[in-house]
Amino acid sequence: MDNHKIKFEKGIIYLCIHKKLNECVGADRVMEKRIFFTLLGRQYHLPKSVHAMILKEMEQLNMIEDLGTTKNYNIKILPLLTDPEENINKFYKQLGFF
Repeated sequence: MDNHKIKFEKGIIYLCIHKKLNECVGADRVMEKRIFFTLLGRQYHLPKSVHAMILKEMEQLNMIEDLGTTKNYNIKILPLLTDPEENINKFYKQLGFF
């Protein structure tokens, strides 16, 4: 493996979902889980059986914070880490395209 290749900490699809979530939230950065799951199903066509796993993985990647049942089943969308569309060359390079 070349020294210039760096392993991704976060998957590209997660970065894309995270960017879309940031576009959908207001100033309070809170979203209902129902809306989050609808976005996964309708926009990304991901099966319902994996929605909970995606929620948990995004929480472990520090992209969202699960506010649990005490906050009406909401999640908090954490600030955008990196924009995959603005840094496209960096991702291509890390994946070894050039």
